[in-house]
This record gives sequence, structure tokens and C-alpha cells, in this order.
Amino acid sequence: MLDGEVPAANGVCTARALARVYGAIANGGLLDGTQFLSPELVSELTGRPSLRPDHNLFLPLAWHMGYHAVPIPGLLPGFGHAGLGGSIRWADPASRIAFGFVHNRLLTPMVFDQATFIGLGALLRRAAAAARSHGYHVTPDVGAPYPQPAGIAAG
Repeated sequence: MLDGEVPAANGVCTARALARVYGAIANGGLLDGTQFLSPELVSELTGRPSLRPDHNLFLPLAWHMGYHAVPIPGLLPGFGHAGLGGSIRWADPASRIAFGFVHNRLLTPMVFDQATFIGLGALLRRAAAAARSHGYHVTPDVGAPYPQPAGIAAG
């Protein structure tokens, strides 16, 4: 699956990389002092809510410019994209938080475990609000270590 070239189906990256990309979206296109997307473009990424079921998943997803949203107001604010086997990436420009989650293996069929991220989204928003009121603690090295490919400097 990883060796196939399917442009719309098999992007491969780490959860940290997904969170950084969506973090730029959640913060008006700005990441680490560099403007990658214009604030105008970011504001246009959210589509209108729609209860029309997706033709593949049979769940209501409001699709817009390659992203989808949960059409129930307040349930999981923002937008992102759910992927095969339970991976998910999400940006919420209103709260300026983003997250990415990927599996090492295809653990589940379809998206049924992705429903757990609705609850996780609420916990993430609560943690972000607490960090904003009490200050951030930078944790540079989280997650499992992984080897650097030959010829690429760590950093």
C-alpha cells in the first residue's frame, strides 16, 4: 500500500508533520513566523455545513476544497480529513488548535474508530484553553524515536 502511487489516497507522513501543516491552517496560514497561506485563503477553507451523506462512507460530511467538517454545530469545530484505518488530521481556526493522528498499521476497517476523535477534540480544546491561561510548556521530543535516513541531519 505504501509503495503505490495513488495521489488522492496514500499520503504518508508522521502525526507530528500532519499537526504542523494543520497548525499553520489553524493559525491563519502562519507557522513559526512564516506565512505559508494567506489569511484570506484559510478563511475560505471552511465550507457550508451539509447533512448530505458521503457516497463512500454513508456519513454526513460537509466537503469543501478537499477538507470535510462534521455538520453538527459544536460537535467538532473546524475541518480536516479522516483517512484510511483511523488516521485523522484536524484544524480549528476559531480556537487555533490542530492535531494529527496516524497508525503504524491499518488497525481498523474504515472510519468507525474516528468517532472517538469527537471526544478527543473536546479534550484538546480544554487543554489548549488551560495552556493559554497558565502558559505553555515546550516539549521538543515527544513520541517514539525514529531513525534519521542516511544523509539527513537531525533537527
